[in-house]
Amino acid sequence: MREFSTPLAVDIPKTGNLTDDVVRNAREAADAVVFSVRSGDSWTDVTASAFRDEVAAVAKGLVAAGIEPGDRVALLSRTRYEWT
Repeated sequence: MREFSTPLAVDIPKTGNLTDDVVRNAREAADAVVFSVRSGDSWTDVTASAFRDEVAAVAKGLVAAGIEPGDRVALLSRTRYEWT
């Protein structure tokens, strides 16, 4: 395996990121269904607050693994609603 690294070419803002919409949506419409996921032969609804909780859990895992602001991470998987 080879690792490549390049210097950061942009400044990372101290505020504002992709999770802002997730958090705002959960605060303003916690019980709104934002996704439906297939579970066997049926579909299960995912609310805005449940999705926010999943996003927070993934973020905590990345932090626990040592990922820091500005680090790059590659994720490979089939298409899933979680990548939103």
